[in-house]
Amino acid sequence: MKSQFQLFHGGTFRMDLGQPVRIDAMGGELEVLGGRVWLTRRADTEDHVLEAGQRMRILPSESVVVEQWQRDQPALVDWKPRAQPLRLVALLRDGAALGLRAVAFGARSVAGALREAETGFAALARRAAAMARRAQGCI
Repeated sequence: MKSQFQLFHGGTFRMDLGQPVRIDAMGGELEVLGGRVWLTRRADTEDHVLEAGQRMRILPSESVVVEQWQRDQPALVDWKPRAQPLRLVALLRDGAALGLRAVAFGARSVAGALREAETGFAALARRAAAMARRAQGCI
């Protein structure tokens, strides 16, 4: 069984025989710059052979395997993934980081207020103890 390499980043790459590339859950556009490739989509009854200059759009919901078509001619392929999902992930990550910073700031504020309250309660306790000693001396 041939191993498959999953493709995560965009860019131009050379495909050699016996090194298929799998693209899962990443929409984008695949363009053949040189040679030929054999493209198989899950849930598609037809296989596709793309030649230099041909492109195919891949939906984010599709799973695709791309292989070199001709044994003696490597294929040169350019993969351009769709950028929106990555932006959404970055936006969510940045939002979570901002939320955590706000929680940390709030925790620092609460900790500072508790330290001030501790100081105030300690002073009240000392006063109460002093008043209790004076009251005992009067009895």
